Amino acid sequence: MQSTEENTSTTQLEQERQTLLTKRQELVTAFVGAVENRSASKMGRVFERLRQTNSFLDSLERIGEARDETESQSRRYTISSLFLHECFKELTADRDEQFFFLTGAIVRGTYVLDQKLEFQHVKRNMVGVVGKQADTHRLLIKLEQFGHRLLAHFHSHPGNGMDATNPSGTDTGFQKRLEDAGYPTVAAIFSRDGYIRFFRLDNDLEIEIYGSGVEQHGKNKFRLTAMS
Repeated sequence: MQSTEENTSTTQLEQERQTLLTKRQELVTAFVGAVENRSASKMGRVFERLRQTNSFLDSLERIGEARDETESQSRRYTISSLFLHECFKELTADRDEQFFFLTGAIVRGTYVLDQKLEFQHVKRNMVGVVGKQADTHRLLIKLEQFGHRLLAHFHSHPGNGMDATNPSGTDTGFQKRLEDAGYPTVAAIFSRDGYIRFFRLDNDLEIEIYGSGVEQHGKNKFRLTAMS
C-alpha cells in the first residue's frame, strides 16, 4: 500500500493544483476586466502572471504523470491470510487439480484479491484441469459489465513442497496469453502441503499477505501454517 509520505505528497500536489486553478480563474477575470477597460499596462501584467501560473500547472502535471508512471511499474497484490487458507482448502478438497479466477478492488494501485470466481470444468484429474471455454468467457464478460478486472488465477498441483509449485508449460502459456492481452493478472500455484508460488512472466509483482498463519519462503513464495 502507499506509504504515509506518498499519501501526503499526493495530497499536497492536489492542494497546490487547486490553489493554482483558483488563482488562474481570478487572473482570467482580471484580464477580461483590463480588456474591457482598455488598460494595456494592466493587461500586460496580468498576462505575464497568467503565463507563469500556467507554467506552474504544467510542471505539476508532469510531476504527477512521472509519479504515476513510477508507481505503475510495480504491480502490488494483497490478500488476507484467512482467505488464502480458504482457497487452499477448496483447491485441495479432493485428489484432482482445481482452478478458479479471482477479482477484487483496486485501492490506490494495489490489487486486493478477495473474491473467487468459479466456473465449470471440461476436465479435472490429478495432473490437470481445463475450464469450460464458454463459461470462462461468460465470467470475463460479467467482470467487464461490473467494472471489475481479472486479477488472479489460482490452481493446485499434485505433490508436496515448493518444487511442486513450479509452473508447467501449460501454466506459463496461459499466463502469457493474459499478460499479452493486458490483464494485470497474477498466478498462484498451491502444493498439497500448503506451499504457494505467485508469479508473473514479467516478474513485475509484489505480494503482501495481511494477517498471520503464513510464512514467507523466498520472493513471492509462501507456506501456510496452523493448518487444520
